[in-house]
Amino acid sequence: MTAGLFNATLSEELLNQVSEAVASASISDIIFDLFLYALMVGLALQIFRETSKIYSFMEYEGLRYFKNTFFFYGLANFFLLVLDLVFLLAKSSTRASLYMLAISMIPLFILAGICFWFAKVNLLSSISWKMVEGTLGKRFYKFLYFIFLMFLTMMDMLVYILISIFLGEYYAFGYKAFIFVFILLLIRSNMRSCGETKTITHPYYLGLILLFTLSFLGNISPLLEGKSAELISSAFDLLTLIAYVIILKGIRKWSRILLT
Repeated sequence: MTAGLFNATLSEELLNQVSEAVASASISDIIFDLFLYALMVGLALQIFRETSKIYSFMEYEGLRYFKNTFFFYGLANFFLLVLDLVFLLAKSSTRASLYMLAISMIPLFILAGICFWFAKVNLLSSISWKMVEGTLGKRFYKFLYFIFLMFLTMMDMLVYILISIFLGEYYAFGYKAFIFVFILLLIRSNMRSCGETKTITHPYYLGLILLFTLSFLGNISPLLEGKSAELISSAFDLLTLIAYVIILKGIRKWSRILLT
């Protein structure tokens, strides 16, 4: 087989696989996802904008990480939005649209994954900042701490995958439950710091709790199969959207109190 014939065969096989993936997704599902992702992009960037105003007034480092979290959430959802747009275009089943999807699918997934990773690292930096703020004076040490958390989140994912492979999904879910409880205790410790106990409805802490809760509950999906997994995934997307709305409302109220 010549190189040209091999490449042609590979291209046809790739197009067939992409065509099957496109055929399995309904237009209504794609439009629903487009609507959700567009709203999440807008809300995430609004939260970033409002939190930036508060940070310019307070200059608390943990708050800076919190606002960066939503910048990366906005970017991640934007890449998923673009992917859905390409999927919708590919429903026309033209050769050009299928090629476009085949070329862009993996890069868009990778970009979204990297942004979600950075969002999680910034979220961890936000809740753990009070433990280290007295020891990380120089910018270089802050950078090293951020790199350490990047490594930690990567290891967390690796441990989760290994437990899933060798012990099963239920044990992996138990591991995530343990991590989730630890994070909630850390958030609770932050709320009681400096002799001042803040309420759970405080926008900053409510945001942290909602985001980590949804991240933890997202681990339920691998335990389900077929249509149930798809429904659960859509439900969590809706819950994430609601969480963004609640956080934005609380941040705006906090902003009005502080800046007026």
